[in-house]
Amino acid sequence: MDRIGRYEILDELGRGAMGVVYRAKDPSIGRLIAIKTIRLADFADPAESERLRERLRREAHSAGILSHPGIVVVFDVGQEGELAYIAMEFIAGRSLESILDGEQPPDQKTILNVLRETAAALDHAHKKGIVHRDIKPANILISDDGVVKITDFGVAKISASHKLTQAGTVLGTPNYMSPEQIQGKDVDGRADQFALAVIAYEVLTGEKPFTADQLTALLYKIVAEPPAPPQNLNATLGWPVAVVLERALAKDPAERYKSCSDFVAALETALATKKDWKAVPRTAGENLPTAEVGTTTRGR
Repeated sequence: MDRIGRYEILDELGRGAMGVVYRAKDPSIGRLIAIKTIRLADFADPAESERLRERLRREAHSAGILSHPGIVVVFDVGQEGELAYIAMEFIAGRSLESILDGEQPPDQKTILNVLRETAAALDHAHKKGIVHRDIKPANILISDDGVVKITDFGVAKISASHKLTQAGTVLGTPNYMSPEQIQGKDVDGRADQFALAVIAYEVLTGEKPFTADQLTALLYKIVAEPPAPPQNLNATLGWPVAVVLERALAKDPAERYKSCSDFVAALETALATKKDWKAVPRTAGENLPTAEVGTTTRGR
């Protein structure tokens, strides 16, 4: 493929369950961009194709009304034949997912910077009425010069808009889903805070707070069971870290912090009680992919 719309394709950046991401160039202004595509012809069900096309539109709409240095800029959205695409800011760097997959875990400074900047960007989106709903390491990008940016607002919810999920289903990556998201309840910024707390737990301990081989078992743990105290998995962490993470991972969103930045500030204070704390390498466990999860109530 040489071109999508007016954009010149340079190379492939990655592939996911929904499509391919390319590095491309806008010849009209000479700007490098990233293009996310979904080949609608791959889906035999017309309703499925339309739903995925709408997901791209939502991503463009959600990100397009946000203006923050920590959120990837969306430039354009379109369709060429059976190929839907979204053109966005190209970030030269790595995802947090890629960093965690490395042999060495990130250092204190990197961890705190990623959490602070991600929290600030999420709080900005929440003030605009937008909930990301799929915060995970793969959607947190760190540029070569250390700038942190959130990408993929494809399952974001605009609070004032129409319902975005079909009856009985919700979208997201199961390992990072909040209990209220799994149960199909109203979702606000505290769901993203829960996901950010899952990431913080994972970065610090090398393990996710909720794991299981089967989706149903995983969802039950998220809704009903507490995670292991983080200091049991990483002896360099003090008990105050467990107190902060327990609150941010509360099953009831009303018990969590008022904002993502409040959570990260509390976590930073807790970590400071042991100056020599350090993260441990991530275990080999894999994420379940972004998916529809059946619920007993209608997503709102």
